[in-house]
Amino acid sequence: MIIAGIIGSFSLALIAIGVMTTLVPMHGVGIGFSPLDIGWIAGLYYLGFLVGPWIAPPLVQRLGSGRAFAVAALLALGGIIVLPLFPDAAAWAGIRFVSGTGFAVLYILAEAGLNAEVSNAGRGRMLSIYMIVSKAALMLGQLVVGTLGVEGWAPFVAASGVVALAAVLRMQIPTGKVLMSAGRLRPLRVLRAAPVAMTGCAIYGLGEASLYALGPLYAQSNGMGVAEVSMFMTATLLGAAVAQWPLGWLSDRMDRRRAILLGVVCTMIAVCALGLTARPGFAVALAGGFVLGGSLLPLYGLLVALGNDSATNEERVEMGSGLVFAYAVGAIVGPPAAAVLMELTPRGLPLWLAALSAVQIVILLVAMRRPAPLTQPL
Repeated sequence: MIIAGIIGSFSLALIAIGVMTTLVPMHGVGIGFSPLDIGWIAGLYYLGFLVGPWIAPPLVQRLGSGRAFAVAALLALGGIIVLPLFPDAAAWAGIRFVSGTGFAVLYILAEAGLNAEVSNAGRGRMLSIYMIVSKAALMLGQLVVGTLGVEGWAPFVAASGVVALAAVLRMQIPTGKVLMSAGRLRPLRVLRAAPVAMTGCAIYGLGEASLYALGPLYAQSNGMGVAEVSMFMTATLLGAAVAQWPLGWLSDRMDRRRAILLGVVCTMIAVCALGLTARPGFAVALAGGFVLGGSLLPLYGLLVALGNDSATNEERVEMGSGLVFAYAVGAIVGPPAAAVLMELTPRGLPLWLAALSAVQIVILLVAMRRPAPLTQPL
């Protein structure tokens, strides 16, 4: 009941994120924003994900997790509903920063609450369900945009409405395991406690954000038309949906680091297949995209599970904050770095992902020389 309530309430917030992902650039262009304006607005939104992890621990310490969720939802909601009032790019950038901060805190609280309710032995499967439902909610947000369009107040009201509903639902959930907090984020402490998870989240952010931002451009530069580009990106999401549960199940049956290593090795194989082919045929690109999505995109859930395996309930908010902070750093740095490589060669994106995979493999192999953390029985 508690786990279903946490996933359900956060999924409503994710519908809003899905709506805003498309609504912000399309509505912005419609009111005269330039591509550079849209880029800055997106950058400030993700900058909020750097700030949110510093806010979450003191919020939980002072208000408790339920009311902290409501405050974060208010920040996210406010950063949606006021946008049509200020048709100015600079104002939108500042407002999206506030919204990004709120959504970052919502991520942290949802994941901390879920991890508090499950033992290590079932953590991978539970987070796999969470990730699958999250992807479905994001896709539902796209359908909302398709239904309401990108003009007028309707899509903004709908997005802010589901965030408000998420806060109301979250406040109705029984308390469950009490989440405490040290009151502040200490990144070095999180790094010492979960080095593989934190470095892995940073590397994941470098790769995942690059794939989402530049995957369509990579496909287009290799001769794909608009419909084929769409199918290539859809193949990555389909691969993630298919592989998420098996990888989560596997991570509960073995040293979780081995399951992560399997995903990273498969990522390396997929990007090498794409990168070593001068202009991969559409079928090869589609298969490579499916394997790439199925091996790369599920890794976040496994990394969060790994980090929380060694955390107590009193440490989960700080652990979650540290992992989201690491992801945000990677997500901000990754696309520009990958774009530089793509300026040099159309194979730049696969080469970038291959380099990241190689670094992650080395980190995992070194870490696996130590015994795996003990797991708890279900």
